[in-house]
Amino acid sequence: MHVLIQKLKALHEISDEEETALLGALEGPYEVERGEDIAVDGSMPKHSTVMLAGVACRYKLLADGRRQILAFEYPGDITDIYSYVLKRIDHGIGAVTKCSTAHLPHKAITALTEKYPNLAYTLWRDSLVDTAVAQTWLVNAGRRSAMERLAHMICEQFVRLSVVGLAKHGEPSKFYITQTDLADASGLSLVHVNKTLQLLKEKGLIGRNPNLLEILNWEGLRAVAGFDPTYLHLKGTHA
Repeated sequence: MHVLIQKLKALHEISDEEETALLGALEGPYEVERGEDIAVDGSMPKHSTVMLAGVACRYKLLADGRRQILAFEYPGDITDIYSYVLKRIDHGIGAVTKCSTAHLPHKAITALTEKYPNLAYTLWRDSLVDTAVAQTWLVNAGRRSAMERLAHMICEQFVRLSVVGLAKHGEPSKFYITQTDLADASGLSLVHVNKTLQLLKEKGLIGRNPNLLEILNWEGLRAVAGFDPTYLHLKGTHA
């Protein structure tokens, strides 16, 4: 199953005809090197971008160069479906790793959503889940401790990766997000992130290899984070 269909079907059921029409509208693939922008802050793209492989992030740069990561983007995610409606991108979308992407032209979105109302609903639902994630990150930054914040972030990444078959319980998987990325996403200093991850490792909740997403005690990590995956609005249970 195409990774985009796999992601969307975790949110809402779509028909074989809708799948074929959606995939037929994609253009690419296009390769984006690590550190390059997929979409530039302030730009007005004529397409939305579908992640096929790799990891990207939504981010905002402050005047002094500090970066705030707003969300991570994985295979199956449409990084900027909202640009179809809002037109202007109000933050950057950058490649955390080398990425493979596809373009979904805005003209094609118009044609698809007019012909297939159920597909329009699915894309709308996907966009609203992005908003739910953003709201949860605000709670993380405003009210959760450093340990709760990072534990919650790790839980979320695991569930989102598991939806598209890139993570499984009991099995370590590749994790390309660095401690610097985690610091920019959590609003914590790099030193604080390092110390907090060490505490999670000492508690036996996560593995010690920084290049792997290895959760040793899922229920324990969820308890520390206070993690409830319902804000991801998945059809089945992926936690």
